[in-house]
Amino acid sequence: MIKMFLSFSALIMVIAGSMTTEGVAATNEPRSSIVSRLRIGPFYERRKMSDGSHFYALRPFYSHSSDPEEREDVTDVAWPLVTGHWNQTQFWWRCLLAFGNDLDVSNEASGYQCGVYPFWLNGRSRQGEDYWSLFPVYGHVPEFLGLMSDIDFVLFPAYLHYKVAGKERDYYLWPFIGRQEDEQRVKHTNVFPFYGANENRFDKSSYLFWPFWTQSTYKDATPNPGDAWMLFPVAGRVDRKKEQQGMAMPPFFTWAKTDKRERWHMPWPFLQIDNSDIERKRIFWPFYAQALGEDRTFYSGGWILFTYEDMRLAGQRFERTRLFPFYVHETRYAKDNNGQEFARDDYLRVWPFFTRQRTPRYSHVRTLELNPIRYAGGIERNWAPFWTFYERSETAEGVEHEALWGIISLIRYMNGSTTNTFPSGIFLDTSPSNNRPGIGVEEALEGLLK
Repeated sequence: MIKMFLSFSALIMVIAGSMTTEGVAATNEPRSSIVSRLRIGPFYERRKMSDGSHFYALRPFYSHSSDPEEREDVTDVAWPLVTGHWNQTQFWWRCLLAFGNDLDVSNEASGYQCGVYPFWLNGRSRQGEDYWSLFPVYGHVPEFLGLMSDIDFVLFPAYLHYKVAGKERDYYLWPFIGRQEDEQRVKHTNVFPFYGANENRFDKSSYLFWPFWTQSTYKDATPNPGDAWMLFPVAGRVDRKKEQQGMAMPPFFTWAKTDKRERWHMPWPFLQIDNSDIERKRIFWPFYAQALGEDRTFYSGGWILFTYEDMRLAGQRFERTRLFPFYVHETRYAKDNNGQEFARDDYLRVWPFFTRQRTPRYSHVRTLELNPIRYAGGIERNWAPFWTFYERSETAEGVEHEALWGIISLIRYMNGSTTNTFPSGIFLDTSPSNNRPGIGVEEALEGLLK
């Protein structure tokens, strides 16, 4: 019944958008050209593209985008309060603390999930197991965030059971009384925080009045046998085959050395020295930090206020300079067939004044830019037009200037050696689809907020 309700909800949201929609799906990259567009300030927009995609918005109350080529539909109602996304045959939605997702709306037996966080959860797993939970009364959840599985609870914290990293755990009056069983059928029972002990074929550990006394022994069956203990917050010691560590007032004063690394905290977090085979790190928190290595160069000042990073990985290079929150410059490099490095993507933001993005295929400039995130789909669809007073977009086909939500529009097309200039209408634009390029707002990075 709930599965049918989810499918019906998906259908209603898409139909509602289709009845009023003539616009383009939010995208980061130009793929098609504009067939028609109608705008009234930042409040109303309707757009149709040559690939059949549509976009409609009555901001900030409602927006709907449809992309038949990608088989994707997005509907927002007073975003971020309500949103629904349909991609291929999958559908997910959220409304305040309520949420739902369906792995295949065309298949009544597919997995799904819906609930009101954190109290109610109901669904079916990918393996076909039906489940529900009413927190904190009773519940069974096959999987949570890909980290925990087979979660059961009754009158939480009276009883809790779950599996994580191959280990099965039971708690009574969580977290005070617990029992653990791993894949080698080794068990331990603890009365937290007074006493606990655990032993398997790799190691054994115990604690008294946690966290004040803890100790571990790593057996010869491991590649790094030895012992470790800590009397918190006085002192600690690690003595293993490949690791030596001493601690005074942990974690403030520590020294550690392995076969590949040596680290000093004197005291943490204010002075940190870390040397390894691939990188040398110096931190004088919060004033200055640096990390110099084969694949990374990093500098920072004022903790997170200023950072510079140059990272090299798998034949590509990424460079970023940031003065939080006002300035960001990011460049991603790649290599052509001749092994020559070129800028695949160059992004600049001077917040809150403007952003600029350039690739080998197009460039885009916008002002103002109040969004502190490079790309967020929900913000682009529902809020960005309110502060976008001017945009400039350029491809090999032409250059477009727009101001005041299209009231002022100038388009210059490139036709060989001929350059033609056409001013568009104040609100209505019906430029031929074979002449006008459609320009996306951003490229390469996924939206942090959909």
